Amino acid sequence: MMGWGYGIGAGMWISWLIIVLITALLVFLVVRAGDPEDSPGPRSAGRLTGRPTPFEILADRYARGEIGTDEYEDRLSHLSS
Repeated sequence: MMGWGYGIGAGMWISWLIIVLITALLVFLVVRAGDPEDSPGPRSAGRLTGRPTPFEILADRYARGEIGTDEYEDRLSHLSS
């Protein structure tokens, strides 16, 4: 029975390390996949600062009739690129 604990102990530590890493990865993925509105990107960047995004400003101007369809689509293509 000499040496019994050495081989099992190392294997046990590696197993626990793998379990902890997989659990941390799963928690990270669940948190990151949470609400798609909170994901960083051009349409939600303003929500992080409390200001409207350029996309929202452009949509509001178009909805109020300040700009026409052609101008809206042209500016939208510039913002998207």
